[in-house]
Parts: sequence; C-alpha cells; structure tokens
Amino acid sequence: MKRISLIIILSFITCLYLTAQVIKPLVSIKDEPGMTHNAHITSDGKFYYTCNGGTDKDGNARGKINKYTIAGEFVKSYAFKKLDMRSVFYSSKDKHLYIATFDTKIYRILDLESGTTELLYEKIYKNGQCAIALDPDGKTLYVQDGGSLSMFKFKDGSLIKVISGLTFGADDKTNPVIGKYGSTAIAVDKKYIYTWDSHSGSKRIFVYDKKGNFVKSIQISNGNWGFTLSYANGMIFTALDGRGQVGLWYGYKL
Repeated sequence: MKRISLIIILSFITCLYLTAQVIKPLVSIKDEPGMTHNAHITSDGKFYYTCNGGTDKDGNARGKINKYTIAGEFVKSYAFKKLDMRSVFYSSKDKHLYIATFDTKIYRILDLESGTTELLYEKIYKNGQCAIALDPDGKTLYVQDGGSLSMFKFKDGSLIKVISGLTFGADDKTNPVIGKYGSTAIAVDKKYIYTWDSHSGSKRIFVYDKKGNFVKSIQISNGNWGFTLSYANGMIFTALDGRGQVGLWYGYKL
C-alpha cells in the first residue's frame, strides 16, 4: 500500500514538473523589416520561406516572401504586390510554394523571381484571417476558425470533415483584431495538429492527434503574434509581430 501511494505521489510531482516546464526555442530567425506583418513560415528542406500580411499605412497590401538558409541567414526578398498573405506552405508532391490570402484565395507560386502565381482555389473557407496549413503528406488543407477545424482535400478543395472544440487564443474584446492571439491559426506535422494561445501570460501550444483528440499542452517562452503558428523543417514556429520593425521567428522541437 505504501509503495502504491509513493508511486502516485511521485507521478503527481512529475506531472507538476512537466506542466511547469517552459520550452525554449532551438532556432531563431530575424525576419527582414517590413511595412506589414510577418505572417507565416514554411520550408522545402533546403530553405525557409516567410510571408507577410496586412496593409501599410495607406491601406495597400505589400506582399513579399523572404527566403532564408536553414541556418537562418537571409537570402533574398521577393515582391508579390497587392497580395495580403496569411500563410505560405510547401507541397512536397509538386515542389511548389503556395500562399493563402486575406481575400480567401489560394495561389500556386510558379516563379519566385517574377512573382508569377496561378489561382488554385477561392472561397473554399470563409474567414480571410485564417492562416491555413497543408499536411506534410500534401493531401489535406487545415483551416481553424475559433476552435472549429475544417479539413479539405488539397487535390480538389472539397470538404472532408469538420472537428469542433479545439482550444485557441481568444481575441481580446477590448481590441478585437481577429486572429491576433491564435483564434485563426493552425499547424500540422506528420502526427499532430497544433493550435495556440499567444497571450503574454499564456504562450501555450495545444497538441491534438489527427482525429482531433487532445494530447497535451506545452508552454513556450517566445512569440506573440497569433497568425504565425507554423510547421517548418521538423519544428513548430511562432513569431513576434514585425510590422515596421524586425520580426523574430522561434522554432521549437516539441
């Protein structure tokens, strides 16, 4: 009986310790200064690519994609004028980058240098603030909006299913910028689905299996811009907002 009680006590202490742990990033990347917000990051295994969203002080979109080495060194910036981007993702199937924009359109990037794109889908999801994700297997698009997760077939844009009840960072009612704290963010790796709460007192990532079952939550040390939750090069990324200043990306091995 004493042995069983001791095991229970030790297990409880271990759980408290693990819950109290704050995970720190393994990688940090300085995003180039921009007139708009850094929004998302992806990788083709050789480089990182970030995109930006929002508008400048005159209300104009100033889309761009920044390219970095895996070591985090800046390579080049590519202009995508008039595109207000929310996410960028890479398809391992066709070796192309894709972007999703505020006007709920998804484009395939045909050429980075010239900024040439091809419209793939439009209005398959409703909220333009959603920073959508592509499963690493290249088959499924994930869209999270206020705890409701919609999954679409990437090959034709058809709805697969909807999962409700995911935890997310609720928007501040006194300053209701939709998505600011993670209410429209989603990240996906080979095994798990991730949402997060970017409030300064929380900074917590929530982990679910591919069926939408809650697995665990993890407290992280850095990142405050809700849209930026991303999966790239085997890590989950968050970032500081870079509008008008240098944005900082943080990569975590969870």
